[in-house]
Amino acid sequence: MIWPFSKPHLPPLDAARSARRDALLRQKIDLKQPFARMRWVVVDVETGGLDAARDPLLSIGAVAIEHGRIVFEPSLEVGLRQAQSTAAANILIHGISGSEQRAGDAPHAALLDWLEFSQGAPRVAFHAAFDQTVLQREVRAQLGLPSKAPWFDAAVVAPLLFPDAAPHCRHLDDWLAHFGIAVYARHGALADAYATAELWLVLLAAAQRENIDTPHRLQRLLRARRWLMAN
Repeated sequence: MIWPFSKPHLPPLDAARSARRDALLRQKIDLKQPFARMRWVVVDVETGGLDAARDPLLSIGAVAIEHGRIVFEPSLEVGLRQAQSTAAANILIHGISGSEQRAGDAPHAALLDWLEFSQGAPRVAFHAAFDQTVLQREVRAQLGLPSKAPWFDAAVVAPLLFPDAAPHCRHLDDWLAHFGIAVYARHGALADAYATAELWLVLLAAAQRENIDTPHRLQRLLRARRWLMAN
């Protein structure tokens, strides 16, 4: 009989990576800072399907927002090595070839890079539940780390601040078009993260016009919305 609560087997880490992993446990995120002083990390992932609980994580793209501006350097773009590449139909969607998938970084190394890039910052994504589920699943499986970082969903915040546009804007491209945001590319992890970051800057400006000037206040507004919808 297998004890059901035994810890999963984690990939072995060398001393340097173990030290990096342990340092991540000490990170803290202050949500009461004003937006003007806040660092945000906007992220997008590419996966081998639409099942966030099972499909493989192929790549992570992320950019930071600091002092109200998108920071181009450094940004994060990393592919996770796959033992077997995804099906041809899936490759047509995400554009990551079979050879690129098999030549990616070791998953635990890629995830350490992701966590170090994003530490100390709340995470932002469009339809964030998917990205959050995939990343937290892999961080637990590869590094055995819990995830306490707060997440904000641009797809939820946008219609809350711009209710008149909401009936016509369901996808990220719809919101970008609504605000006249031109982006250099789409449908790669880093490009989509950059596009979402452009949208997030618009949403932060709108939130401040409503006297919502810290992530903590924005979080409270989102919780109140969920409560009203549930009642």
